[in-house]
Amino acid sequence: MGVGVRVAVLSGLLVFAVPLTALGLAARPEAEPAPPWPQAAERPVPRTAPARWGAADRDSLAKLREVTLAQTDRVLGELVACEARAGRRTEEARNRAYRRCATPALAWTNGFAAANSRMLSQLAGTAGPTETCRRRVLQLSGTSNSLAFTANTTLRGGLDLPWAELRAASREIRALARETRSLARRPGWKRTCRPRPPARAPAAASKVA
Repeated sequence: MGVGVRVAVLSGLLVFAVPLTALGLAARPEAEPAPPWPQAAERPVPRTAPARWGAADRDSLAKLREVTLAQTDRVLGELVACEARAGRRTEEARNRAYRRCATPALAWTNGFAAANSRMLSQLAGTAGPTETCRRRVLQLSGTSNSLAFTANTTLRGGLDLPWAELRAASREIRALARETRSLARRPGWKRTCRPRPPARAPAAASKVA
């Protein structure tokens, strides 16, 4: 038997003679499972009371109505005067005369009416008025928006129309100003939009943190 064969046989006998643990070949115990994730404790989530129409909202509405009354009176006077001034000119000069007179009035009419419309809409949507008050505020907001839109349209593209069409556009703006003023002046605002008692906050809900 050659030397190499003897070495192989002896190595095999050594493997069977030596315990597996000495060779590090014994089966290892299974790894312990990972500990579970800690459960978050439930804690109450505070809830705030819904918005309620209050004294500050009533005062804001009153101020917006005051601005509407003052500015619609102004635009009515300005446009009537501009129409009359242009009407005294020759046919060829009427548009130019009206444009010079009415451009500032149309610009600030668009400005105040658009701003009022946005603020009225915000009050109606977020301040928590009664449904009756909300409808009334939105109606005033809508007419203010129509006034702003018509003034802006005339300012940007109507001043070069034939005089008859331009005068009709000016009269339409005045009609919208009168309607807006009428809504702002209509009685019953204080009664319809009086402050409401504060709402009670709903019970707190539980939520996992």
